[in-house]
Amino acid sequence: METNRINHITPLMATHPVDILKSEIEARGMTQKELASRLGMKTPNVSRMFRERTTITPAMASKLEEALGIKASNWLNMQANFFTDSKAIAERDKREQAALKVEQMLSSLLNVRELYAKLGIHPCLFIHDKLKKLQERLGAEPMQILEFVNMQRGQHKRSDNLTTDEKDINTWVMLAYISARENVPVGKFEQGDARRAADEIAQSVHSGNASEAVIKSILDKYGISYSVVKKLDKTPIDGYSSWVNGYPAIVTTHRRNDMSCLVFNILHELGHIELHLKEGDGVCFVTEDGAYSCSDPKEKEANTFAEDALIAPALWRRMMNGANAKGLWFKNIMKELKALSDNNHLDFGIVSWRYRHDTSAYANRGLKATPIH
Repeated sequence: METNRINHITPLMATHPVDILKSEIEARGMTQKELASRLGMKTPNVSRMFRERTTITPAMASKLEEALGIKASNWLNMQANFFTDSKAIAERDKREQAALKVEQMLSSLLNVRELYAKLGIHPCLFIHDKLKKLQERLGAEPMQILEFVNMQRGQHKRSDNLTTDEKDINTWVMLAYISARENVPVGKFEQGDARRAADEIAQSVHSGNASEAVIKSILDKYGISYSVVKKLDKTPIDGYSSWVNGYPAIVTTHRRNDMSCLVFNILHELGHIELHLKEGDGVCFVTEDGAYSCSDPKEKEANTFAEDALIAPALWRRMMNGANAKGLWFKNIMKELKALSDNNHLDFGIVSWRYRHDTSAYANRGLKATPIH
């Protein structure tokens, strides 16, 4: 009987050669009394050997070879493997206990199960192996994740009305960071490139040539990472911006399937990159729900950056004054804004979104959003 072992893989449990011996005599239809007779031993001693899983010594291995025809070297190898596996399992169990404590600490801030699922980390892996894979994706030790989460939450604007789940938000931020880390832009970012990218995106939108792929290519050219991470439960997040591995990054969620909303959110994050983020500061901005009431000056500045990049302030004032926006019903102002958009060669979706953003009239019906494409 030969045994096969895969190098460097610790089995779930160590197999003692006495257990193999027991299976062997059962397969042969041999009783313990018959085995004892062949080994020249008393039956109670063989029973005790099975019960206590006695170590197979060289002398016993020789007897087993003579009694069963299985080489003594095989029995001794099995005994050595048992000792090796038992030690490795004990070390693994100790490592697992330490990993469990780390995972429990992470669970106080993160939805760990959802994090593993989104990263494709199989739930049946040992905890230590899960954390190792997480470390590879994050580029940081698991114990650094706690500090990372607190730092990455940075500054964010949030809705006053929507229910949020702090763990899911933290988890999404982790996923956003990992996505940004894995989507390295081709270009090299220089100061002022966020504004240049915003102007080019606005131009492509108003010329009717904008798509998410076009926007991504513009950002990529200017050295700005762009990716999409779907939102989790109770995470009304629209966007994220931060510096990652030496380049600025933007992540969106597609929470609203609205191209104009997506463009505004991207330009809002470009505003943070241009005005507020610095390489190495460890800060990120998380935009929680576009329909928000926010007094944070940095968020207002990012909004103004996006608004001005899409429609020049003086032009917007003329459009609003010309449409007499405050005196018209929503459906009528949309007709007015459509005409003004055409006259000024502006994208109507952006103009209507700007109006809804300014007036918080997001829930008005009758205006069909352009899906993200």
